[in-house]
Amino acid sequence: MALKVNMITSNSLAFLQVFLLLILAIIPWSFEEDVNGVKCQERERLALVKFKSQLIDDYGRLSTWGNYRGEDDDREKVDCCKWKGVFCDDRTNHVVALDLRGPSYYGVSPTSPLRGNISSSLLELADLNYLDLGFNDFNGTQIPEFICALGKLQHLDLEYSGVSGIIPHCLGNLSKLLFLDLSRNGVHDTNLDWLSGFQSLEYLDLSQNNLQGMIIPDALGNLTSLSEIYMVNCSLEGKIPDALGKLRSLSKLELSYNNLEAISDALWNITSLSYLRIYYNIKLRGEFNNVLNLSLPNLQELDLSENMLSGPVPNLSLCPSLIRLRLTGNMFSGSLTESIGYLPQVEIIDLRRNRLEGLISETPLFNLSKLTVLYLSSNSNLTVRIDPSWNPPSQLEGLLLGSCKLGPYFPRWLQKQKRLEILDISNAKISDGVPDWFWDNMQNCVQLNMSYNQMYGVVPDLSSKRTLYYISLSSNMFNGSLPLLPPAVSDVNFSGNKFSGTIFNYCYLRNLHFLDLSDNLLFSQIPQSCFINLMSLNYLDLANNNFSGEIPNLVDLVCRVFSLHLRNNSFTGEILKSLKNCSNLVILDLGGNNFTGIIPDWLGESMPELGVLSLKSNNLHGDLPWSLCHLQKLQVLDISLNNISGSIPECLSNFTVLSSKIDPNSMDYRFFKKASEAGLYDSAYIMWKGKEAEYAKILRFLTIIDLSSNNLIGEIPHEVTSLIGLIALNLSGNNLVGSIPRDIDRLEILNFLDLSKNNISGSIPSALAQLGHLGVLDLSFNNLSGKIPWIAHLQTFNASIYMGNPELCGPPLVLKPCPGDKASAGDVDEANNQEHDNIFNSRGFYISIVLGFIVAFWGVSGTLFRNKWCWITIGKMFNIVED
Repeated sequence: MALKVNMITSNSLAFLQVFLLLILAIIPWSFEEDVNGVKCQERERLALVKFKSQLIDDYGRLSTWGNYRGEDDDREKVDCCKWKGVFCDDRTNHVVALDLRGPSYYGVSPTSPLRGNISSSLLELADLNYLDLGFNDFNGTQIPEFICALGKLQHLDLEYSGVSGIIPHCLGNLSKLLFLDLSRNGVHDTNLDWLSGFQSLEYLDLSQNNLQGMIIPDALGNLTSLSEIYMVNCSLEGKIPDALGKLRSLSKLELSYNNLEAISDALWNITSLSYLRIYYNIKLRGEFNNVLNLSLPNLQELDLSENMLSGPVPNLSLCPSLIRLRLTGNMFSGSLTESIGYLPQVEIIDLRRNRLEGLISETPLFNLSKLTVLYLSSNSNLTVRIDPSWNPPSQLEGLLLGSCKLGPYFPRWLQKQKRLEILDISNAKISDGVPDWFWDNMQNCVQLNMSYNQMYGVVPDLSSKRTLYYISLSSNMFNGSLPLLPPAVSDVNFSGNKFSGTIFNYCYLRNLHFLDLSDNLLFSQIPQSCFINLMSLNYLDLANNNFSGEIPNLVDLVCRVFSLHLRNNSFTGEILKSLKNCSNLVILDLGGNNFTGIIPDWLGESMPELGVLSLKSNNLHGDLPWSLCHLQKLQVLDISLNNISGSIPECLSNFTVLSSKIDPNSMDYRFFKKASEAGLYDSAYIMWKGKEAEYAKILRFLTIIDLSSNNLIGEIPHEVTSLIGLIALNLSGNNLVGSIPRDIDRLEILNFLDLSKNNISGSIPSALAQLGHLGVLDLSFNNLSGKIPWIAHLQTFNASIYMGNPELCGPPLVLKPCPGDKASAGDVDEANNQEHDNIFNSRGFYISIVLGFIVAFWGVSGTLFRNKWCWITIGKMFNIVED
């Protein structure tokens, strides 16, 4: 027994010794790094070093990362768990997270991105569950498929990382993934069915990628853990599927800027929704008649703006948590009393540009104690009538009622609103003076728009309104001197009033970007200090006033103006070189002044962006400089009513814009720029079909050359027919000779052609009849000869367009038939009404009609009766002959 015990003890001791030896052997291998204070697993460290070697780190973001062992003695550079962006598990010391998200400028674009390739060495990080490479630049490489093998991955973020190509569908194999963000890249796809593999997914963002033609798959409704879905600006199509109604955990859904066509009613049954944005889907139609009472108790934001939704505004009283409501730019109709009256938490209501109607009073606003923004503008049938004595439950910061019916009196209830920062009561049918208390209340105002009313009176000193940066009082009847303005103001529109005096006080507003004082009674010269201080201006319009003197010559100053309107004043002198520095000019209108001298060569060389040039009605002389042909972007050229001589340059084909047809879908929107946040659009006065008018929104479609009423000589250059985008051509009132170009039909969209009052000779080309869009044509008072091509579209014009050409003949000149032609009765009737009247008033006319009828009747009938077969046929028709 003792022997047996000794044997057991010996065996136990031997086993214990072996076990201790194993432990001693394992400890140095397993805990060597811990002993030295280094946690990082060597294999994973080497993998990260290799990953770094494939990147270009221009900004030193990986400066804490070490290299291969032996190259660095710094312990922290050896321990990858201490590297910036690398996170290890405290228990296993394995790398579990890699966060290399780059810094960005307010989330808009990367500021210091990593570049290069994403190395497959990341496969060595077997425990990796978090990978964020967003806001970097991987130079258009495809999302690497090896990521699909990182089976423990729960978080994958490649937002704005510069990846492209087809999305690897194997990503759907990452069954543990909770978070997926591939937004703002150049990736595309052929279908989205692979999304069905993410059974645990809670967050999905595919925004701003090319998913054109794709539909939201029904399978997305099976991912019942989804809490947030963002698919913005992806070109998605079709209907929002009913299957999304099964996502009972969904709290945030955004599908804006797509081509979606319908919203499933099932969406309104997701009671967990707190944030719903589906704006700018211009094909999105449908009425809300079936969902007039939305019951979404957790909904805080609803944005369905800029769609084509119709029907009454839904009753939102069962959405007590609603904070922000935006339905602008749809076709919602009806009144608002029941729709918005029971929203105790609402702060923003935006229903602009709909079809709301009826009366809104203070009643539906009684319970809106937190309301700060109320936007109802551009609902022209909506009347706002609020009791002046009403005590509002909240102080508004933004109020837009433009194009609603507020007048005729100034809304006195505004006296209780003392915190307004944005106010728009433009085009509100107000015909009243502005009370003093209103100007006193505007201490916090940032934007003020009271344009297009009939308000009157003197505007007081506004220089104390320190926050005011935009003000528009245009198209009213304000008078007196221009009011003083705060130094920070940047956008001023006082056009279309009766302001008088000088503009000296505005010469020191150094922050001005937009200034429109057109159509007033302002006068005097513009001091040189104005142009020195206002060189930050982008837009200046002083048209239709009484300014005089020369434009100050400021050659050395930088000019930032893109639109300059000085027309219809009394400016004198030459076109000075001070404009030479305005290389950004898009519109230059100096028409209707007393400028003298020649058109300078630099005008065509220094303004590459110029699209509209008007020098009309001045006293300019000399030749048309060939340098004008450098204006490749020119669309409107008006140099009419001057004393310009010489010939028309043959380099017209250099006008690139005029040499191509207008495509409204791809037009340069330089003429549609917003001059301010309130939507003031650039414009120009254009002579169109004999009438001068101001064009704004359609300016970008006008392509015009007007050289009329000058002293031009020579022939019409053949190059003019290369301007196939031209809509109007006016060369009248010159001394042009030669003939009308034979291939003028190349100007397919030409609508206006005036060649009158010249010395043009030869025949009228038949090609002119092929201009199917021609609405105005004048060839009068030339030396044209031969027969008028009275065919096709030319038959729509009367004889007056050919008068003063004694050698022309043929219709519609009925009194001048060509040799061998006979004037038809129809032509006589059309061209000579007086002769018509004389014929109709004569007794012989009616006798001739009777005799003519008898002769014609028996001439035809007699022939028929003599013909046996005709007689039989007629008899059958009248049942007087049997078969």
